[in-house]
Amino acid sequence: MLASCKYVSQFFFFAVRLMRKWPLVVLQLPKKITLSASIFSLILAAILVLFYNFALWKNVFNLPYSMSLWNISFFFSLFILLVAFINLLLLVTTFPYIQKPIALAVLFLAAGASYFMDTYGILIDRDMVQNTFETDVSEASELLSIRFFAYIFLFGIVPSVIVWQVRIKQSSVSKELLSRLISGVSSLLVIILILMTFYQDYSSFFRNNRHFRHLINPINFIYATASYASSVFGSEKNPPKAIALDAEKLTMLAANGKHNLTVLVVGETARAANFSLNGYSRETNPKLEKRDVINFTNVSSCGTSTAVSVPCMFSKFERTDYSPSKSKEFEGLLDVLVRVGVSVLWRENNSGCKGVCDRVPTDELSKENNELWCNSKECFDEILLNKLDEKVASFNQDVFIVLHQKGSHGPAYYQRYPQEFEQFTPVCKTNQLQTCTQQEITNAYDNSLLYTDHFLNEVIEFLIRQSKTYNTSMIYLSDHGESLGENNMYLHGAPYFIAPSEQTHIPFLLWFSEEYQAANRVSVSCLIEKSEQPISQDDLFHSVLGINNIETKIYEKELDIFSSCREN
Repeated sequence: MLASCKYVSQFFFFAVRLMRKWPLVVLQLPKKITLSASIFSLILAAILVLFYNFALWKNVFNLPYSMSLWNISFFFSLFILLVAFINLLLLVTTFPYIQKPIALAVLFLAAGASYFMDTYGILIDRDMVQNTFETDVSEASELLSIRFFAYIFLFGIVPSVIVWQVRIKQSSVSKELLSRLISGVSSLLVIILILMTFYQDYSSFFRNNRHFRHLINPINFIYATASYASSVFGSEKNPPKAIALDAEKLTMLAANGKHNLTVLVVGETARAANFSLNGYSRETNPKLEKRDVINFTNVSSCGTSTAVSVPCMFSKFERTDYSPSKSKEFEGLLDVLVRVGVSVLWRENNSGCKGVCDRVPTDELSKENNELWCNSKECFDEILLNKLDEKVASFNQDVFIVLHQKGSHGPAYYQRYPQEFEQFTPVCKTNQLQTCTQQEITNAYDNSLLYTDHFLNEVIEFLIRQSKTYNTSMIYLSDHGESLGENNMYLHGAPYFIAPSEQTHIPFLLWFSEEYQAANRVSVSCLIEKSEQPISQDDLFHSVLGINNIETKIYEKELDIFSSCREN
């Protein structure tokens, strides 16, 4: 009951605070007001720029500009420029009879975009839209809150009711076209005049703040959605092109008569900075620190979201040459392994493999009914090991297993681990991270890493048990990192060119059984010496090929982290 009252009061005070942003005169409109289509578009554009771009204006006014008359004029011109530009877009994309429905849709979507930008400090680009469309219902529901519905009510429903009361005057075709032409040309002239007057200012402004274009609501999500839709629906749905058709596994059986068993753990949202293996002050890796793991300290991700990083790390392309379309157009690492006779299995406890496992056996475990490792909302990562020994017993060749973690996926970090791993307290127990202190957020996040430490230790224990029949090894790397409130940024998904290191610096570690080291001639001491050298997810594809003795023309030795640490 107290919790309910708390949320009701939060909603009330938040609603009152936001309502102040709406001029009272707007709420006292007569039941019907008649506007021409051109005036309607202009007013809508001004409202969008003024009330739905708090994140943009906050960033603009935080820039180190002196408050001179010229700079004030420049900031004012930016407002006029955006109004003119959005008005121009509305004029050419909205037509009679559908103008109001489109306006309502834009208002609701802009309200949602405002919520995520204002609350989590995110930027909306193509990758963020892709991540949104490819997430599951469970993950999406964690982002909803009283604050979200307040935004939808105040910036979606309230203005939509007002818009619905407006009657758009329908003129003849010729008058309508003339009116739109006059308004459009006027907007274009205003844009040209502003750019000519403040050319040097805008040139410097957008050159030094390229990420600002991802903050302009609703242009950001409209452009990003169109770009994503084009890549998804614009290409033909053909089977992926085969790669490494010349691939050959040089050794099918190790010298000791055993096959190799490798478990690749794909982590979720783990950032290297909070691993005690990397020098973090808190003991977040107590169990791994007691294992003979090889920890690489300078590793970069391919992207800042699961939808980008996971397909990228399994592709033959390096980050600078990678694109989502290429990941769909060509086969990946798992296809090559299957082609040369390796048994491949993907086990999923996240929101999907993003196309990587489409052509290999897959166990979907995130919705299992297991009293030990699952609750009504989700399963903890140990479900990935459930009955895995039975699976392994059915193979009679080299085995490569991928375990895709739920890991530290936010914002509800406190839900990612069993209660006994809540060692760092107090924790943030809400998805509204901005209502918690940074220490509470960090505590919850670090607890999730503590559970990942336990899970990886359990993977190693599993591999030790399998060492009677296999040469065993484990590879662990996260898909991307996470922002925990540094510089008012939360979560992940920032455009890579401005992404902070917290989102791109990831943990990466290896474990080899003694039999695996001997059978595959791996020098652990050599790898430890290389552990501080910069590497990235680009190296995974070629490193796995190399350590599995797979020969193919597309293999690049310089991207194989094992190549210089294996005896000939």
